[in-house]
Amino acid sequence: MPAVSKKQQKFFGIVRAIQKGEMAPTTPETAKAAEDMKKGDVKKFASTKHKGLPEKKKIEEDRQIKKIVKQLRKSVKSHAKQADTLEKKIEEQISFPQMQERIRNAKEKRREQQKKSEKLYMDTKKKGVKFYDKKGVGRLKDGKKVYD
Repeated sequence: MPAVSKKQQKFFGIVRAIQKGEMAPTTPETAKAAEDMKKGDVKKFASTKHKGLPEKKKIEEDRQIKKIVKQLRKSVKSHAKQADTLEKKIEEQISFPQMQERIRNAKEKRREQQKKSEKLYMDTKKKGVKFYDKKGVGRLKDGKKVYD
């Protein structure tokens, strides 16, 4: 059985060296693998060529999450948007500080919008509603047109 990644091949190279007695165990995992596995199996893994192998194999958890997302889409159509969001988050994997910064920016933007809205409301309340017609620009105050 050949190795599926460069890291796996390197690991079994270390295990093989331990089994041959050329090297002392470096970690508990290598020692356990050297004890438990047959020399022939270890040799097959260790002798795999690097060409065409990925550095590290994709994590099985990512596949399971994507599988769950697919099942979610199939079973409940109304949750498709949530599934898309979850899938995007998996792909983006935003760090916590980035997420905090996004939240701060969103809050700041909302405050600015509120200030703008409040300013417009107060301007309309004090001076009247702004209008534009053939004669020019003005405001409606107490039901009468007042030109600027």
